[in-house]
Amino acid sequence: MKDLILTPFAPNLVESTRSIGYSFETALADIIDNSISNFANRVDVKFSNTDTPYVAVIDNGIGMSTDELEKAMRYGSSSSLEKRGETDLGRFGLGLKMASMSQCRKLTVITKHKGKISAATWDLDYIYQTEDWTLKRYTQVEISNLRFSSSLDNYDTGTIVLWENLDRISESPKDFDKEFNEKLNFADKHLALVFHRFLENKLFRQHFELFFNNRPVEPIDPYLLSNKATQPLEEETLFINQIPIKIKPYITPYISKLSAKERQMLNEYKDLNLKQGLYIYRNNRLIIWGKWFRLLSDGELKRLAKVRIDLPNKIDTYWKIDVKKSSAQIPSMIKEQLKQIVLRVVGKSERVYRYRGRKVTQDSYLHIWNKIEHREKMQYLVNRDIPIFKALQDSLNEEQYKLLDGFIKSIEDNFPYSAVYYDLAQDEQFEDKILEIEQVYEIAKNTIDTLASNKDEQIKHLKMLSSIDMFQKYPEVIQMLKEELVQSE
Repeated sequence: MKDLILTPFAPNLVESTRSIGYSFETALADIIDNSISNFANRVDVKFSNTDTPYVAVIDNGIGMSTDELEKAMRYGSSSSLEKRGETDLGRFGLGLKMASMSQCRKLTVITKHKGKISAATWDLDYIYQTEDWTLKRYTQVEISNLRFSSSLDNYDTGTIVLWENLDRISESPKDFDKEFNEKLNFADKHLALVFHRFLENKLFRQHFELFFNNRPVEPIDPYLLSNKATQPLEEETLFINQIPIKIKPYITPYISKLSAKERQMLNEYKDLNLKQGLYIYRNNRLIIWGKWFRLLSDGELKRLAKVRIDLPNKIDTYWKIDVKKSSAQIPSMIKEQLKQIVLRVVGKSERVYRYRGRKVTQDSYLHIWNKIEHREKMQYLVNRDIPIFKALQDSLNEEQYKLLDGFIKSIEDNFPYSAVYYDLAQDEQFEDKILEIEQVYEIAKNTIDTLASNKDEQIKHLKMLSSIDMFQKYPEVIQMLKEELVQSE
């Protein structure tokens, strides 16, 4: 047997890695991850859409020696299996290169360490020309002529990551300026959210200041902690191989409890998807948010619940965090425990959202309509806890549920109180039972079949149906289904 070393053909491999799926904002966040990992307390994002557009990330971190720079420029410079520093935000040793090259054809890194400046460039066009992994390195004179090299003069140590030949910003040159500005505007907000914990706490040991063309970027707090109506719930801890995962739920305020400034802020940042769900952090850096990961259906009533999950970087493989740090999966070993935590939080969220008023009717029955006292006025609202509604809700996707919810709200808002009151005052007679037995049977049968597939669970749901005021008018239907379930034994 003979071994053959097959080195990947540089032009083809580099080009293919450009399409791994980085967006402009996630690529920029990856570069800033490196700044934080290198203990920067100031990061400046500089950009211009002039004749030679560029984006530069300048930090005052510890910098790199020439050997360290060359290692950092190597694809796969570190292994995801290596033991990492507790504050390290990297994973595969690919982020600097792949994130940068996903947006530009020319990546230059200039770094200062112990008074010495080093620089190197990956240039896709030069790689194509040489047909090899040809990294450009520079003399001190050449470095002094590189764009932004003088930006390190005021720092003892630091690093500049410069993107040029930005060929992925726009498909059409005539749209470049518009799309460049749009991407930068969204990246501004994205970074303010992703790094909010680093930006907001000046006592945090990894606190840093972020600037966009000299303008400070203010953190975006997804939990509205400055609002007194936000309810932080008790923190819980789950473990994977004795490594703790911190779970901190929040019930965010109902819209009437928000200030005009907060409502304006949420509207301004609506494209960030700051909705209910899990907010997963890796070493305090937000990586995924606003999703339930199929722990439960994404119904409207959960919109007040946000669950913060803090992961250390020691368990990346269990969460299947990708190179872009923008996707993950919940490990099966803690999924059920996490689901129970989420269900408890959601229950509290639903009570805050749904029962802003006091439920007046207190008895052992379930009512289709709940009579609610709100601000000393009465209102009738559809009871969304009944099995029929839950079965329907579980069968819909999020967009379909929004349509259903909007329809029910329109019914509730247009309940004909005055007409009913007038008719009752005139002693008008109402038809109490308008459905045929067959129709009621079909409703009940479809409900229990949807909610459960085994007989024991169906019997339990049938018992619940029998306590709903609607089915108390049709006891023969409940009896029919009881007999069917008994005969199926």
